[in-house]
Formats: sequence, structure tokens, C-alpha cells
Amino acid sequence: MLIVRPVRISDLPVIETMAVDSGIGVTSLPNNREKLYEKIQTSLGAFEHEAVAGTGREYYMFVLEDDGQVVGTASISASAGFEEPFYSYRSETMVHASRALKVNNRIHVLNMCHDLTGMVQLCGFYCMPNLSLRALELLSRARLLYMAAARERFGRRILVEMQGILDANAQSPFWDAIGRRFFNMDFPQVEQAFAQRSKTFIAELMPTYPIYVPLLPDQAQNAIGQIHPDFERPFNILSREGFEADNYIDIFDGGAVLTAEVDQLFSMRQQLRAQVEVAPVLPEGAEEMVISNHRSDQFALAQAHASLVDDVLFITPDTARALSLACGQIACVAPLLQAEQGRVAA
Repeated sequence: MLIVRPVRISDLPVIETMAVDSGIGVTSLPNNREKLYEKIQTSLGAFEHEAVAGTGREYYMFVLEDDGQVVGTASISASAGFEEPFYSYRSETMVHASRALKVNNRIHVLNMCHDLTGMVQLCGFYCMPNLSLRALELLSRARLLYMAAARERFGRRILVEMQGILDANAQSPFWDAIGRRFFNMDFPQVEQAFAQRSKTFIAELMPTYPIYVPLLPDQAQNAIGQIHPDFERPFNILSREGFEADNYIDIFDGGAVLTAEVDQLFSMRQQLRAQVEVAPVLPEGAEEMVISNHRSDQFALAQAHASLVDDVLFITPDTARALSLACGQIACVAPLLQAEQGRVAA
């Protein structure tokens, strides 16, 4: 059975392996044992607090288990840029006009900003290769259903950064056109620095004036707002949830930044709470559902067969054990995304 739960210290070796395998694509999963240990410790502290009302410091790391083996990880940052500004480029249009020459031009520009600072951020998403779409969806949605169980801990708006286009040598055309000129560093080098050091170096070295997009090479222009092929499946999951590309892009590779209103996301709107009844044989009409134990501390989530009858959720003993649920307790249940794919896409 696939289970999502909070990370533990004992997960550090496999998290290290994932950090290596993820390459430069997941900056919030640094290839650095001390940094990873620090993230796990921070996550443990966040989960242990019984009542957190939006302090913003919290970082929650989850892992996906397949029959007891950790095969994926994903995280939530309660407030992007809590200690330092969260930098991005805002994509805008400037008008250059001359009445005398009868010229009126609209020019695409990029302005460095920290407008997204303070928003909830989904980050650190990585799964072992060849995992099913079902597994990826479960891990991605677990973060949102945890937010449903601890809604007071999180703000109103949410963002996700998607990795942008890279070439065969893991270089970014967008970075080569802008950032390299100010940092004199390859893209993998600056991504590693971003993952392991203070982000203030961005403000110290990057230009603060508007970047005129027409002056960039064609490859760099074409990379703006695009998504790396390896991130297409996570992107499709997030799109079905209700995330949309905003007028912000990643400051390094130009990748899309997705945003949404937390309470308007599919998992948040469709989730409901029901009293649990454990039954060896489920009533007729049982179907696959995403089920969590709706706890902010000992959180657990799985996809399993269940039957919802008059606000009572019938689950099997195996599901009850996996989620540490007993008769009379409250669970959170949500439908599968695939069942709603056509409606959401429409």
C-alpha cells in the first residue's frame, strides 16, 4: 500500500540518495547531508507543535512509502522567503510612445521583485523513476490534505516553482542570457549555491533594472515561462488541482511559477470529513479514494478502497492500521483527480 507520512530522522540516507538523483532540478532538496538533516529536524519541530497560527517559519517534509520503502518526498514551506525575500521576475509590458513620430510600442520586460514573499510554497517534490501517476498524485495531494487538517497554519495564497528549459549539458538558455553575465557561474553552480547558501546574493549581484525581453537571444526568449519535460507530470497534476501560470517566472532558469488560492484547489474543495467505521467487508459501491487520518501531528494518508454512506466512511482493517484509525474517529476523504480530470480541464 502507498502511504504518505511525515519524514523521520531514519529516512535521511534515502533522502540523501534522492537529493543526488534529483540533480539540479529540486533546489529545495540540496545534495548536502547537513542541510538535509537540518530540514528534517525543522520538519519534525513543525509537526510536533500542536497549535501553530501562521508564524511562517514552519517547514513540513513528507515521504511516500511503498510497502515500507521510501520512494518519494515532498515539502511545504509555510511562508516563502520568511527570513529573506523570495525573488522572482515579474513579467510585464511597458509602453514606449512618441506622439511626434506616431509610434506606440508595447515592450515585454522582466522586473526582479519579491511580490511572492509570504505565500505558502509547495517544494522539494521528487519521486523515484518509473513510479506510477497514482503515486505521484498521492504524494502531491498529501500536502494539500495536510493543509486541510491544519488550515490555521497556512495562508490564503500558494505557489509552486517549475523547473525551466535546460539543454543537453544541463545549462539554461535563460540563465546564460542574463544571470551568467553578472555571476560568471554555470547554471548548475548557481543552483547549488542557491540551495546551500543565503539568497541575498541574488539582490547583491543581479540587475535591479528592467530586462528588455526583445534584447535577449531567441533561445532565452523561448524559455520564458516554459517547463522542463521531466516536470510535465507534476505540472499536469497541479493544473488539475487548479494551479495556473502567473505573470512570474523563476529568476534563474525562467521556468513557470504556478499560483492559486488555497481554498479553491480541487483537493481543498472536494475533501470532507466523516466518521470511521472499520469493516472486513465494505458496503456496496466501494471505490478508490484518497483518505487521511486528518491529524496535524501524526499525519498519514493513503489511497484505498472505501465506501461513504451517510457521512460514515467504511474502511478495511488494513487501511485502518495503515492510517492509525479506529471506529468512531474522524477521517478526511477526497475523490481521485483522474475521475475529475475532464471537468477540471474544462
